[in-house]
Amino acid sequence: MATNDPLEQLLQTEPLHVPQGFSERVMQHITTLPLPAPGSQPLEWLQWLALAGGALAGIGQLLSFVFGVWAVSTAG
Repeated sequence: MATNDPLEQLLQTEPLHVPQGFSERVMQHITTLPLPAPGSQPLEWLQWLALAGGALAGIGQLLSFVFGVWAVSTAG
């Protein structure tokens, strides 16, 4: 059964053969990215503060959930 689906036709063709040294030539054309300026990165302590705040909020939500389950189970 012949299909007109382009994807099926592509899957039945042979894969492309990459020339020798292709990756080396591509990597030679890629320029290195400049390092960001020291003032453009956020402060490390601010990242840790945000992580601690998120952790505290998560623990608070977990404790309120556990308390709610406990309150419902003891109420009857």
